[in-house]
Amino acid sequence: MRAKKYLFSTLKENPKHTDSISHKLMLRSGMIRQNSSGIYTWLPTGLRILKNVCKIIRTEIKKIHALEITMPILQPEFLWNLSNRKKIYGKELFEILDRKNNKFILGPTHEEIITNLIKNELQSYKQLPLLLYQIQTKFRDEIRPRCGVIRSREFIMKDAYSFHINSLSLNNTYNSMYNAYKNIFSNMKLKFHIVEADSNSMGGNQSHEFQALSKSGEDSIALSTKSNYAANIQVATYKTSTNKCQLLKISKKTNVPSTLLHHSNKCRSLKENTIKTILVKLKKNQEHNFVAILIRGDHEINAKKISNIDFISYPVVFASQKEILNITGTTLKFLGPIGLNLPIIADFSVISLKNFTIGSNTTGKYFNNVNWNQHLSIPQSFDIRNAVEGDISPDGMGTLKIKKSIEIGHIFQLGDKYSQTIGAQVQDRTGYKKFLKMGCYGIGITRTIAAIIEQNNDEKGIIWPISITPFQIAIIPINFYKSKIIQNESQIIYQILKNHNITTMLDDRNEHPGAMFSEMELIGIPYSIVISENLIKNNKVEYHNRYDGTKKIISKNEIIQFIIQTIKKY
Repeated sequence: MRAKKYLFSTLKENPKHTDSISHKLMLRSGMIRQNSSGIYTWLPTGLRILKNVCKIIRTEIKKIHALEITMPILQPEFLWNLSNRKKIYGKELFEILDRKNNKFILGPTHEEIITNLIKNELQSYKQLPLLLYQIQTKFRDEIRPRCGVIRSREFIMKDAYSFHINSLSLNNTYNSMYNAYKNIFSNMKLKFHIVEADSNSMGGNQSHEFQALSKSGEDSIALSTKSNYAANIQVATYKTSTNKCQLLKISKKTNVPSTLLHHSNKCRSLKENTIKTILVKLKKNQEHNFVAILIRGDHEINAKKISNIDFISYPVVFASQKEILNITGTTLKFLGPIGLNLPIIADFSVISLKNFTIGSNTTGKYFNNVNWNQHLSIPQSFDIRNAVEGDISPDGMGTLKIKKSIEIGHIFQLGDKYSQTIGAQVQDRTGYKKFLKMGCYGIGITRTIAAIIEQNNDEKGIIWPISITPFQIAIIPINFYKSKIIQNESQIIYQILKNHNITTMLDDRNEHPGAMFSEMELIGIPYSIVISENLIKNNKVEYHNRYDGTKKIISKNEIIQFIIQTIKKY
């Protein structure tokens, strides 16, 4: 590619209102431009990178015999009602009406569509297993798009779906895709962890996430310091003691010594010795509408763990400020278990506390120096908090460290959740019809690109891995328009590199050398060849390596082979 015919669209200054390094550099390097909140146009540099990422993905999943298809973006609403996911996704769905008032959804994912397709295409177990995938734009109406393409409302995703006659076959394909994902992200030179994960609205009972480490990540993962234990914070566990106490109801008549009451807006205890009380909605047809949950003041409640408790509603619904006020006469800040006529459960971590502080259900007042079995009975306890740094790993080996990360891939064993709902069956070898077992496998392509940038940048700009870079090498001729020798030699080297299928940018613009260097470094081209009159007269060129900053004077006759070998080594 010749620079004169290319649209760089780079920015010299840092753009405003960017909240991650990847967002800033994607704008500065001319990869993307924002159209509205969470919606971006991909410019030539960005599109070249997108295509390179897609090429790596296609290469690996074709090795496990995945077949590419394309499914519609518009999905009929009735399929989402069948699976009950319209209710679960809620306001994240983009919904539209056609001219006949038929309702459609802009696809955030395609489980319903693919299952409905397969329902009508397969007749026999002999056609299984089957693995289909697509690379397509998805839509989610994010409440707060942020960090550029890390959390956007329109994004590009690779989603694959597998179909099986039994769980053994599903497990085999799941393992194959697990290994393919490892290869994909390794080829992109990403630092990532494979962690236990929550299936969320997807369904199924087994899933793993591929998490790229990043300070801008919205996810947190827990890693053991001495073992391979790794889990998303949503499902991360730790060594706890057990408690067999029963669900507790405290009467409003509970006798509390007046000496405990502290007439102040400040607690006497530190956060780790304070218990906060949170109200969560119970399932229908129970005596009470809410349950009070007790958790240490320095811990965060884990909605996923709470949702696994059989008497709590799913999805988890927290009491609103108005509901708290109606029930207790006070606000969340002063909510407490003593005198609260609701069922109560607690996190394991609060049971060992002594002389702790709790809210009194009276605005501006707390109970201090509270103790179990003296002022308050011990309630039933669960693991209902997020793991924290220093917790003992659940396998007993080492402690947990918590790292910020970006979810770049997620694989699921869905079982027969969607096939039962939509009626996808085939005959097995005995002639009986069976619901298909399904797997689902996603890669967030656009956010993967952001994750690569988050891990590969410096003060000059992006440093692309060779497999991703928009151009593998830049030719920077000094005084291109003033020297016929420079023009001829630059074009000869450019053509030879092209003949060797090395993607090359020849900067043939009438620009100052400093501007050319800065722009090539900003967009992340890993190697450069500098051609100047002084060097070329001695049959030499200068080679720059963006990865390690090295510069070498190399014979013009050897530069092509040197570049080829350098790229192969990488």
